[in-house]
Amino acid sequence: MKKWVILMIVFGMLFVLQACDTFKDFTEDILALEEDVLLAIPDHVNDDLEFPNLGDYDITFTWKDQTFKDIFSYTSPFYDEEDILYVTIKRGRSSQTFEKVITLLSYESGYNQNVMYLDLEVSVDAITKEEYERVHVTLETVKNGIKVIEHETGEAGLRGRGNSTWWVYEKKPFRLRFDKNTSLLGMREAKNYVLLAEYADKSLMRNAITQKLASRFSVINYALDVRFVELYINDEYRGVYLLTEHVENHPNKLNLESIPGQLNTNYLFELDMRFYEQQEVEGFDWFLVDRHAYQIKDPDPDDPLYTGEHTNYLRTSMYQLEDALINKQGYETLLDVNQAIIFFMIHELAKNVDVGWSSVFMIKHQDGPISYGPLWDFDFAYGNADYIDYNPENWYGMRTWKNRMFILMMQIPEIRDEFKAQFELFYQSILPDFLTLIDVLGQSLEEAASRNFERWPILSTYIWPNPWQIVTRTTYQEQVNYVRGYVIDRVSWMSEEMETSRYANGLFGD
Repeated sequence: MKKWVILMIVFGMLFVLQACDTFKDFTEDILALEEDVLLAIPDHVNDDLEFPNLGDYDITFTWKDQTFKDIFSYTSPFYDEEDILYVTIKRGRSSQTFEKVITLLSYESGYNQNVMYLDLEVSVDAITKEEYERVHVTLETVKNGIKVIEHETGEAGLRGRGNSTWWVYEKKPFRLRFDKNTSLLGMREAKNYVLLAEYADKSLMRNAITQKLASRFSVINYALDVRFVELYINDEYRGVYLLTEHVENHPNKLNLESIPGQLNTNYLFELDMRFYEQQEVEGFDWFLVDRHAYQIKDPDPDDPLYTGEHTNYLRTSMYQLEDALINKQGYETLLDVNQAIIFFMIHELAKNVDVGWSSVFMIKHQDGPISYGPLWDFDFAYGNADYIDYNPENWYGMRTWKNRMFILMMQIPEIRDEFKAQFELFYQSILPDFLTLIDVLGQSLEEAASRNFERWPILSTYIWPNPWQIVTRTTYQEQVNYVRGYVIDRVSWMSEEMETSRYANGLFGD
């Protein structure tokens, strides 16, 4: 009985205290917290924002139309967004709302200040494309205004990568491979990453904006994660790099069940005309379709269960698709038409030199159609290749000796109509954000770009294959403006041309 009496007294006291809080005015106490509360919120937010325990005070955050209790949950926007973060503090019947202008950073923003240090036992000049060198990786970033070591390990290897970008340029691209699946800067866990040097792309952003653009289309099966980093190798500053995923079949990426011992399985393959140009004999892991060479990536040709029958199976599938497109019937079950249209629309918008050459990845789905993606290799795009018709006018990918499948697709009236319809949707719904992305991303990269071009003073120098319009733009901002202006002019030309009888009749030039 005594225990019950004591419990009743305790509950009674708690009720009285709570009642005191309910009726007491805490406005002055809350207002006294304002300065400390606003100072605790960083100007740039790129991670979950958690306030220390405020005791009897309740706190909520409101950003745009979302309200969060106690913790502001970060989600990466399409591009950096500046707006008011409302912070409401309550106690009892008292409530006050404070305002703080913040910039919510995207994963790709230069304001994240990502810095990667690679320490090797050999010099950077000793790195080759063939062998991995053991490397110690330290990755720093700034989270909510505080510099942190995001990742550190010695369980990794580094080698060179690329073709012309490896042999021609001083600033080299690299392949980074961890011993086990690793997530960097919020990217999906995997062993393989790529460090793109973007040497000839003086905007530094052509590959990044393409992946961001792809992410806005639901039919694109996979958009690669990208992050900007400033790179040091053996304490030597190497400039701004684009850290990106490696194109591969992986459980955390494409997640295709690709079975070497089975013909009807999922295939990942790539258009790569180097095999045809070098006049190699069709081999175990590549084949020709009307003089266009395709290399098989998955199933792994090195697997003992992989046979030449796999190559024949995929070659037959591609010929069936080609025949259906030529005959303009039956292709709907062999090709993911809407997905292919968006894939080629992005290539055509960018006027990417590789659309009919290489880095065009495709998937043959088990018991299903062929689709395209992921998108890859857009540094020689958006008017950055002087060895093609690089100006914003004229069609490119569907012209003679470009992409064979795209050419055949665009000879079908129904596909031309859908291409036009999808382009109009892009024009209305996505283009404004895409142009803002270019502006905002360029602004965020300006300080890092300044350091990059101090290390590599090439802004006014011809770097193959820069057109003269790029060479004569001698500031980083002018390079960004060139990309933005190119997109505007290209979209304008495409939009007008689609209204002509030439387009209606499938006439795209030689």
